[in-house]
Amino acid sequence: MSIEKVAIAGAGIIGASWAIVYARSGLQVAIFDHSAEGQAALPGRLAEAIAISDALLRPGETVAQVTARITIHDNLADAVADADFVHECIVEKLDAKVAIFAELDRLTGPDAILATTTSSFPVSKFASDLACRDRCIVVHPATPPHLLPVTEICPAPFTRADVTDATFRFMEACGQTPVHIKREIPSFVLNRMQAALVVEMFRCLNEDLISAEDIDKIISQGFGLRWAFLGPFEGVDLNAKGGIRQYLENFGFLFNEMANELGFADVVTDKSIDALEAYARNKIPLDKLQEKVAWRDRSIIALRGLKDARGTVDRG
Repeated sequence: MSIEKVAIAGAGIIGASWAIVYARSGLQVAIFDHSAEGQAALPGRLAEAIAISDALLRPGETVAQVTARITIHDNLADAVADADFVHECIVEKLDAKVAIFAELDRLTGPDAILATTTSSFPVSKFASDLACRDRCIVVHPATPPHLLPVTEICPAPFTRADVTDATFRFMEACGQTPVHIKREIPSFVLNRMQAALVVEMFRCLNEDLISAEDIDKIISQGFGLRWAFLGPFEGVDLNAKGGIRQYLENFGFLFNEMANELGFADVVTDKSIDALEAYARNKIPLDKLQEKVAWRDRSIIALRGLKDARGTVDRG
């Protein structure tokens, strides 16, 4: 599947950000918004966001060249005409998703991929009865996608395999980092992982175990520094000389106790340890682990220097 023209339905924060991703990749982008006020404000919003992120432009390109690839429409049919990839970015309401995908079924060509940026509703919730259903797929980003590249790709059971593959390759071509959600689940994985942390943060706050300020410090001056370079499982792999297997065999009971406290079964099992050991050793052999530790340490030191240089805009 060749994707040359992209249409976006909805010019809010996410829709505008996706427009930048696609235009920055050299694609023609047509963006629809039903609000006259939103249409009027969009060029300025886009230009400002592209200028702030100009370090991510392709070599030799200017802000003006990127914004020139984006056209703004007050009519959905005009925006999606001849589009190869349509990205729905409207309000997060199920009835609105049902309505607009019914329109897209009617308005788009038979080969156009129909993506949704929904953060909660699987495609099966709003496209199951449509003729276009085999072309529908979730493409859900971290916010905002023109700055944060990770993007969840979640097909429905009826989504064609070639649509999933083409969407994955398209995201990579646009500079995103797609991750494959293997089956439909409400809120997908990114939001569920985030929610697990946020819920525990609120629980600790509400039980007066810690202040909001100190919770933020735990992330910004702790996990965040490490996670900027390493995923959590990668980080655990560096916490013991014997790697992730040794760490989990020694300390996995702590995670199981916390899981049991919340009513869950054990999460650290022989099966999960074996799977994580295979993943970790495929990335780096055990005898090279200390090299990765040293790389992590130097990376964190560099990031701390950048944070100090950037300072803050907060009061005080």
